[in-house]
Amino acid sequence: MAVIPRIRHIEFRSAPPENPDAGAAEVRVNLEDGSASTFPVLTPNHVSHRMNEAGQDFLYGAPSLFVKRLDQEGLAKAADAMATDMSGFWLRYYNTGRDEKKKAKGKKK
Repeated sequence: MAVIPRIRHIEFRSAPPENPDAGAAEVRVNLEDGSASTFPVLTPNHVSHRMNEAGQDFLYGAPSLFVKRLDQEGLAKAADAMATDMSGFWLRYYNTGRDEKKKAKGKKK
């Protein structure tokens, strides 16, 4: 059985939006085991705003975490849900260390 990751700290990697009810940002979730996950977060109404702005029928890109509000309380609730859902699969999936290991492995001296 997989161990559910424990969250130590959540921080904005980019400036939080002026309106926490409608916007997007990038966050880093630091876990107690020393690993971290970085991923985009956005509010549902921000998606429709971006789609209307671009005149598209769909929106694609990196997977994002949807939050009700882009504030510390909203982020904490969403990150806790990620930690408990599927034993933290998504937090491990976005694990920042994984990308750094791949880059280091690919470098030749």
